[in-house]
Amino acid sequence: MPVYLTEEINHAVRIAIWQLTEPEDELLRLRRLSERENLCFDVLKNANRRREWLAIRLLLHHLFQGSFDLCYLLSGRPILLEPNAYISISHSKDFVAVAVSETRTVGVDIERIRKNIARLQSRFLLSEEAAIIDSSDLLALHLYWGAKEAMYKMYSEYRPLFTQHLSLSEVNYMEQTAVGIFSKDNLYKTIAVSFRQIEDNLLVYCIE
Repeated sequence: MPVYLTEEINHAVRIAIWQLTEPEDELLRLRRLSERENLCFDVLKNANRRREWLAIRLLLHHLFQGSFDLCYLLSGRPILLEPNAYISISHSKDFVAVAVSETRTVGVDIERIRKNIARLQSRFLLSEEAAIIDSSDLLALHLYWGAKEAMYKMYSEYRPLFTQHLSLSEVNYMEQTAVGIFSKDNLYKTIAVSFRQIEDNLLVYCIE
């Protein structure tokens, strides 16, 4: 289907989501690739990765209503050279999410809610977080995981550890908000976190 959701937050951040229902050939008909994009696209061999790659560019075309220049650092972090803006990208099995802002650092994560996340909680929860979270609460576990994934994307150059440098507090499930904290060495940041369920996925986005 075309764009599943578009949202603007505080006139500063825009988020767009694509639901991956189309085959590759249909996605290719929706956007004519440049010569450079064709070269990049031809390198991709995994069918799912190719569809995600196309959906990302369709979302950016939708958000900017025209040309853009998306590149990747050696670390794999995406950057927008034209227009000059912050960008974050995430995908699950069925969705691709993009967050962009010309003025604010942003991070986004979308994950399919699954039961096996409980087995992984020691990889992303601080000990004090694990003490207050019910290990059977899949929404809470995915919120902490998704928020830390999104924050990691924002500060990946500092190589933060999920269980040491990234934390979540003031979680409000009614308002679907929380406060994220990045703290490493002499750097301390508080981040606005918002979340919502998108069908059987949890979308989390963070704004500095």
